[in-house]
Amino acid sequence: MGNLLVSLKNTAEAMRVFQRGMSVVQSNVSNSSTPGYAKQTQLLEAMRMDLDWGLPGGVKSGGTQDGRSEFAESAVRQRAQANGYSDTLAAQMQQVESIYDIGSDSGVGGALNKFFASFSALTVAPNDVSARQVALNRADELARSFQSMDASLSAAADSVDKALTAQVDAINGVVSGIAALNKEFRSDFRVKEDAGIQAKMNNLLESLAGMGNFSVMREADGSATIYLGGQTLLAVGERTYPLRAETSGGQDARLLDSAGNDITTQVGGGRLKALFETRNEVLPEKQIQINRLAQAVADEVNAVLTSGVDMNGMTPQKNLFSYDAGLGSARTLAVTDLTPQELAVASVDSPGGNDVAVKVAELGQAKKVDGYTFTQFYATQAAEIGRRVTSAQEDQSSSNALLLQARQFREDLQGVNLDEEAIVLMQFQRAYQASAQLVKVLNEMTETTINMVR
Repeated sequence: MGNLLVSLKNTAEAMRVFQRGMSVVQSNVSNSSTPGYAKQTQLLEAMRMDLDWGLPGGVKSGGTQDGRSEFAESAVRQRAQANGYSDTLAAQMQQVESIYDIGSDSGVGGALNKFFASFSALTVAPNDVSARQVALNRADELARSFQSMDASLSAAADSVDKALTAQVDAINGVVSGIAALNKEFRSDFRVKEDAGIQAKMNNLLESLAGMGNFSVMREADGSATIYLGGQTLLAVGERTYPLRAETSGGQDARLLDSAGNDITTQVGGGRLKALFETRNEVLPEKQIQINRLAQAVADEVNAVLTSGVDMNGMTPQKNLFSYDAGLGSARTLAVTDLTPQELAVASVDSPGGNDVAVKVAELGQAKKVDGYTFTQFYATQAAEIGRRVTSAQEDQSSSNALLLQARQFREDLQGVNLDEEAIVLMQFQRAYQASAQLVKVLNEMTETTINMVR
């Protein structure tokens, strides 16, 4: 009688284990499309069987095994970091490229062409007041095109500043989310085995990886400690150390830690790196070059015109162009209040002639900046940005493919395969049915035995 009851007990325990296994399968199937979820496997352990010693055997639960691969997760985070950088850099370079208008009749290049063309026309009728006024108008258009270019570059810098601030705020938000999960891990050791919490944690870590070069250390209790560049602590346990973007003052943008220290040099990847690279390297360099071009045009034209005489045979008392190099040559470039009659297009030796007008017109073809004409130099700046765009887009395409490959590799290792789950479910179902049949037989035998005793 005792053996029958023991067998009944063991069979009932086996049914509970198989039911647990079917629940695990159900959870896997339900979460097959849940981001960050890793398949769970119900482990079975055979109990010792030695009938001579009263050990009836049976099966018990060996716990649930998490199919997550830290190697695969780390590979995805590395690819996400590279992808975040290339995606953001490509987008930023496209925005900078849009500033450069290389049309023959528009932008700085078009304004340069029109300006020198107006002086070429002036060589035909140097004393025509209308032609002189056209030249002054073209000079004003040229100055305004430089001002517009400068304003566009400044607006681009402001846009990047806003993007940097938003990105740092997003990083702090993700880090706060990680700290909240750390609290759950530390409050209950069983949370470490919770597939749902683990999915949330790994989703946050992957999101963080795309933003920058963050190092992750998973503690024994399941919590995550986060560093920027392996140096600056951002989160440990429930505590966070927020970052701050400093973009004011017209200087280079900076990344500050919670103590106010400049840690910009620690940024080495992700969207943060692309934004800082655009803001602190690309845009300032383009600003320098457009200022150089504006100053070179103004200086060369002013130098030629000051050597001539106006319609009254007088040497000019003022320049055609003015600027303030300290505030930015392109930003401050302007045409003085020179009148058409004061425009000195004739030489001292030939009053009323066109010698100086010819020299100004020839400046359009003279190689005055780094071995280029003014329009060629502007075109090289636009071309350089174009090359950056092409390179960034190629890197973007490559990084997207590598990230997709890493995610697929992770999915193959730890994702839920519905066909496999169907097979496992059938195995547990049949084992459960067999145990149920055994319970039925044992129950009948027990009833028979009781009746015999009666």
